[in-house]
Amino acid sequence: MPKKEKSKTDDDEKKKKKDDKEKSQDEQSESEQGIKKFPIGIFFLLGNEFCERFSFYGMRTILTLFLVNQLHYSENAASKIYHGFQIVAYFMPLFGAIVADAWLGKFWTILSLSILYACGNLIIAAGAIPNYLTFMRVMSIIGLFIIGIGTGGIKPCVSAFGGDQFKKGQEAMRQHFFGLFYFAINSGSLISTALTPFLREDVKCFGEDTCFSLAFLVPAVLFTIALTFFAIGRPFYVIKPPEGSVFVSVVGCVCSALYNKARKKGEKKEHWLDYADDRYDSVLKQDIRRLLRILILYIPLPLFWALYEQQGSKWVIQSTKMDGKITKSLHIKPDHMQIVNPLLILIMIPICDFVVYPLLNRIHLLTTPLQKMTVGGLLSASAFVITAFLQLKIETEIPELPPEGEIEMLVINNSPCTLQIRSPEGREIHNFGVTFLNIPISKTSDWSFVPTGCDIKNEANKSIEGLNETFNAMMVTYGDDKLVIQVSNDTREKLTSGDSQVRLLFSIDYEFTDKENASFLIQGPSTLFLFPDKMNRPGKIGMTEYCSLSPGEYELFLPVDENDHEEEPVGKFDVDTGGSYTVFILQSEAWNIRAMNSTITVQPNSMHRLWQIPQSIVITVGEVMFSITGLDFSYSQAPESLKSVVQAIWLLSNALGNFLVVLLNFLKFERYSHEFFMYAGLMTLSMVAFGIIACFYQYAESEEKS
Repeated sequence: MPKKEKSKTDDDEKKKKKDDKEKSQDEQSESEQGIKKFPIGIFFLLGNEFCERFSFYGMRTILTLFLVNQLHYSENAASKIYHGFQIVAYFMPLFGAIVADAWLGKFWTILSLSILYACGNLIIAAGAIPNYLTFMRVMSIIGLFIIGIGTGGIKPCVSAFGGDQFKKGQEAMRQHFFGLFYFAINSGSLISTALTPFLREDVKCFGEDTCFSLAFLVPAVLFTIALTFFAIGRPFYVIKPPEGSVFVSVVGCVCSALYNKARKKGEKKEHWLDYADDRYDSVLKQDIRRLLRILILYIPLPLFWALYEQQGSKWVIQSTKMDGKITKSLHIKPDHMQIVNPLLILIMIPICDFVVYPLLNRIHLLTTPLQKMTVGGLLSASAFVITAFLQLKIETEIPELPPEGEIEMLVINNSPCTLQIRSPEGREIHNFGVTFLNIPISKTSDWSFVPTGCDIKNEANKSIEGLNETFNAMMVTYGDDKLVIQVSNDTREKLTSGDSQVRLLFSIDYEFTDKENASFLIQGPSTLFLFPDKMNRPGKIGMTEYCSLSPGEYELFLPVDENDHEEEPVGKFDVDTGGSYTVFILQSEAWNIRAMNSTITVQPNSMHRLWQIPQSIVITVGEVMFSITGLDFSYSQAPESLKSVVQAIWLLSNALGNFLVVLLNFLKFERYSHEFFMYAGLMTLSMVAFGIIACFYQYAESEEKS
């Protein structure tokens, strides 16, 4: 080859190498820049998680009160339904993980179950619209079941799908993502827990004083937004195909070993898992052995969740029997107390990590995860001891029944006279005074009142037949120049919503007729038009049924006609949380009388809802020591191939805890305090057993070193 041509070839090769080198450097530079960039799909996942948690916790916050107040389930039945929903929600992660790993992949599993989840939200919102009770109950239960499938099914997939978005070399970014992910969860739950109680109580819709349908609809809308966020981000996601479910392999290996062991009874092997030698390798069997050691530790753990999850059921019911008054215009709602736990969680985690645990390590206390979990479980038992003592105080305010064979009669003197009761027993009632009598149950009871200290001279007599209600109310009032006696049944039950209840007994100049729409007007924190439906019309004397009122000060206006009311109130009255009040009115222009008085028939709640904060603090510290430590322990001790299986079984222990609550609810307790003491005792025994098992546990790190 001529020298000139050879030189030209060498130059071409050098230029090509230079171009390849520059191209390689450019690709490397682009790769480094890609590693430094946060994956765009992550922002869609964070928005999705915020909206989804807002939806879930917003719905769950008001669920117990919805079941009791709107669907009229008993408190015990409402607790069973609430924890039944939790069972579905925490049992489904296992199936969600299997479907994602073995069939659909994470993206399509999340998308398909999210559509189902959104439908469940809309169904429960529709079921909350006032309708036939059976229809509302059926719609709500169906909606809850679908939501449980949706939220549980996507639970193990979303965080794992977020982790899939990061490349090798982005480990620090991935840790930062999980921090943001946790923040999105807690901020969504905090905002919804604060907002939805206002929506259900302070907004009126469909002719009712509450609006549960709106309170469910807002979370439904937020989840629709969550679904939209997730779907829009599809072009930016790293979507990995399903690689097969290791959980299926674990179950297959265990079943194969048990089957072969039963079939080959004469054959002896070192370990029962060795009977699966024909189909499964030794590595999987060794991993399953480690898994089984962890599962033995898990046996006592569901009881912790049985206690922890009652913050949304029995603790809310307890809160309805407490006083939420802060100022005249500011009241804490019973379901608002659930906000304490997520707030404290955010505070307690850094305190425990950076202050408590380092101090305990210095004095060689709680140095292992299992020790921390044991103490955390005992703290949750202590929280229920506090709950039980608080309940004992609340139970002292429960109205007492009259002695067996007797009934209670509330006698109201709605007149300017002093009344002498001659029958059924001698007693004096001052003008506009009240008295409570216990009288024997009889077919007929005779009542006789003699007025003194007024212009009325004739005595009032009445024979009442069939008076067998436990509680009754009698009004003796002035009408048509004589004393008139009216009787009705009464109640001493507290409202499950925690609100007050009021009824009116009256003798006024205005005469109600059969066809008109006249009413009493009660104005205060809420406005109420109260109709005397239980009176014989036409008439000027009568009684109303009980009505629910939010706590506060109210003014009472008398009717002028069927559309208008007097400009000046006849009087004012205060109602407090949980109390029952009877307001009695006497108005007569001829006698120049205009009087309004009231009496308490059920004492209002005296224990403040803020007294639940100590038990919330104790159980939250227990949660940090038990739940967060348990998650880390489970992940670190699980074999590399079975880490996802262990996490799914950890969630399953929550489902079993809720199942325990449902089972124990079938036991009949005379009082809630006895039930709370039972849970505290069972949890203590559970943690003693856990502590003993933990003493014999060999940590994976120690095993590997040996």
